[in-house]
Amino acid sequence: MDFFTYVGTQLNQLVFYGQQHFLLVAISVGIAVVISLVAGTLLHTNRLTPESWSRPVRAGSREALLIVFSAALTIPSLALFGLLQPILGLGVTPSLTALTIYAIYPVLRNVVAGLSSVDDAVLESARGMGMGSVRRMFTVQLPLAWPVILSGIRVAVLIIIGIAVVAGAINGPGFGSSLFLGLQRLGSVNSFNQVLAATLGCLVVAAVYELVFWIVQRFTTPRGIRV
Repeated sequence: MDFFTYVGTQLNQLVFYGQQHFLLVAISVGIAVVISLVAGTLLHTNRLTPESWSRPVRAGSREALLIVFSAALTIPSLALFGLLQPILGLGVTPSLTALTIYAIYPVLRNVVAGLSSVDDAVLESARGMGMGSVRRMFTVQLPLAWPVILSGIRVAVLIIIGIAVVAGAINGPGFGSSLFLGLQRLGSVNSFNQVLAATLGCLVVAAVYELVFWIVQRFTTPRGIRV
């Protein structure tokens, strides 16, 4: 059958795969955002870190974290899924673990860059108004750094949409299982349609996320720094 006929007959299954793929990316990136925000703010705010830590030590800790997670990003995805499989088994758990590891670096890098980009004069003004370090972080630094942080989250999502396909090798949710099955059957009936449908499905998921990010950026970015 032709491609459009194939899509029509498999529409419910493709929508189900799309929902799985969307949620797999959302949950893994969401966990990475929480980890990155906690690590970034702890290593950036003076009073949220032990008083014995000097500024060079905090800066060194940030750089060390970035190096570790940038190195993790270079691990071949199929190898990481394979290494996690004996420990975590098959399915959702190893998929989420691997994707979260891959998503942390782009988010953490932008958290650090965004918080560091806030003008010292703005922070001094906030300090002069009697704001403590925690209040400055949540009312001044994070809102001003938010566009940069959101950009990092967007990059992480786009990266994870592609890597999530590899989760199909360990029975992970999403379009991966359909894509791998189609590649294994390539040359047989409807195998090409199966591969093409899974590939285009990932593009649709990416387009939906782009729309989501446009809406989020529109309604969460402070008007004074909106571009």
